[in-house]
Amino acid sequence: MLDDLTIARKVLAEKSANIVVVRDGMILFTGWSKGLRDLAKITLESPGILYGSSIADRIVGKAAAIIFTVNGVKAVYALTLSKHALRELERSRIEFHYERLVSHIEGPSEGICPFEKLVMDIIDYNEAYRRLIERFRELGWG
Repeated sequence: MLDDLTIARKVLAEKSANIVVVRDGMILFTGWSKGLRDLAKITLESPGILYGSSIADRIVGKAAAIIFTVNGVKAVYALTLSKHALRELERSRIEFHYERLVSHIEGPSEGICPFEKLVMDIIDYNEAYRRLIERFRELGWG
């Protein structure tokens, strides 16, 4: 039987998804939205699906890594991972694998992704998470 992270990676590739959440061999969420919109929806509406799950995501920055940490994600695979996310995942001891490491996640316009920028200098997970939730709600994502 395939492990959860292998299933998540396979579905990410086969369905051209942006994020896949798997736990106990079951696909709990598959999303195709750009950026953090799908992860924001999960975080605001059903964060419990993240606990103990394995996630495959196209792009993982520090904001996503904070969400994974606070919600007890077990393992992460990213096609692109920022160095800020790598440090967070290491610090929280989440198993992770990636294809490409970048200094930071690019935003929709040139420059750093606004979510990565929002939490970049925050060390406390809970404070960073609180700010992300606040911003998601301001945007009406959830």
